[in-house]
Amino acid sequence: HNQLAHWQAEGLLTGLPADPADIPRVAVWDDPQSGTLDERARAWLDINCAHCHRAEGPAKTSGLFLDIHQTDPGVLGVNKPPVAAGRGSGGLQYDIVPGDPEASILYYRMASTDPGVMMPELGRVGVHEEALTLIHDWITSMGE
Repeated sequence: HNQLAHWQAEGLLTGLPADPADIPRVAVWDDPQSGTLDERARAWLDINCAHCHRAEGPAKTSGLFLDIHQTDPGVLGVNKPPVAAGRGSGGLQYDIVPGDPEASILYYRMASTDPGVMMPELGRVGVHEEALTLIHDWITSMGE
């Protein structure tokens, strides 16, 4: 049974298309057949980061908004200096440096296991290596 259809039947959701095939979908982050590198990276960031990194979220003061519908490269972190990353910046200057993941704060924080640096900061103790590779490749592709 489709969860969205169930929610609509329970009165928790309205406006669902009659055909479930018409429901908008995002790429599956770990399935290259489901979308482009950009679409998959943006899907991962939306799922894992946008609950805080959005205009209405707890990280709104960062100015880094990672929801799937964001189109402004600066707000996505491209060549954007951090607002209040503190030691979480690792001494780096920009959230995302196109073509250079190792110079990008986003990549640095995803690669960290230091509780004062790591992102996402909740729900993990290790590094999500597959996601780190995805974001590495995504940032690298921005320089091409």
